[in-house]
Amino acid sequence: MTTTGNKPGKAYHKIVNAHIYEDQLELMRDVQLKREPFPSPKLMINPKIKSLEDLETWVTMDDFSVEGYEHHPAIAYPFSV
Repeated sequence: MTTTGNKPGKAYHKIVNAHIYEDQLELMRDVQLKREPFPSPKLMINPKIKSLEDLETWVTMDDFSVEGYEHHPAIAYPFSV
């Protein structure tokens, strides 16, 4: 059972209006799009949190952690104006 009584689900995000400029195209095509995604990380929440009142009274950022987060090195895209 969750704190709110709702069943956990999945969240999805959709990028609707991305911009790729001509001077960024080569890095996008030859680097970004060829990377393999890493496994999804997990958000860990302190199981002692049982109510919304807990969230309002004693829960801190230390009651949450992310496990298994991996990332690729940054890509230094040129800044287009």
